[in-house]
Amino acid sequence: METSLIGTLIIAIFIALFTLIIVYKGFKKVQQSKVMVIERLGKYNRTLHSGINIIIPLIDEPRSLKWRYVEADRWTRKRKYESSDDSIGGTLTQGYITTIKDRNEIDLRETVYDFPSQNVITKDNVNVEINALIYFQVVDPVKAVYEIENLPIAIEKLTQTTLRNVIGELELDE
Repeated sequence: METSLIGTLIIAIFIALFTLIIVYKGFKKVQQSKVMVIERLGKYNRTLHSGINIIIPLIDEPRSLKWRYVEADRWTRKRKYESSDDSIGGTLTQGYITTIKDRNEIDLRETVYDFPSQNVITKDNVNVEINALIYFQVVDPVKAVYEIENLPIAIEKLTQTTLRNVIGELELDE
């Protein structure tokens, strides 16, 4: 009699634990000025805004977005742009460590990206080294997630191409 009671108690504890985990996974907290894109069974369902939101666990899941984090190399002590909590490796370019991570929350604030110096050729064939700084803001998070594979790299490459085109049309005196 006692063994069946203990067995029932263990099963009840496992069911209660499973239920608590499912309920916990059903609540998503989104920070101010951020959003989260939710997919239901792999298809876009809705966008969660700041605050506490409820989703259906195991059916709804957040869609991640690749995001670039750049932090200064500790040996060269260059200025930090943005740092990540847990580094998963990255590439070291001109004193900056660049790490691309998947993030569930999409930041809607204006973001600054400081490019490493670029060599650009002017109209009169002079090599010029330019430091670029870009400010950008995600306006439509659904398009940022679904219409481009890697948003930070696309922004960087578009900025580099535009910068080279604009500087390429100018002479050194201009």
